[in-house]
Amino acid sequence: MKDYKFIAGALCPQCGEIDSIVLKNDDSEIKCVLCNYFKKKDHNQIESIRIVSDD
Repeated sequence: MKDYKFIAGALCPQCGEIDSIVLKNDDSEIKCVLCNYFKKKDHNQIESIRIVSDD
């Protein structure tokens, strides 16, 4: 996936899978590689993605 980076521990807000979220290198969009969830980031709004820890 050129121009994207995986976010370790990120939880997809749609399907709930861990480690399936990628972030575009310019931080303009996020998507899930499993369920095709897609969200273009609005520069006026901060989107949060839940990170799951091993604790």
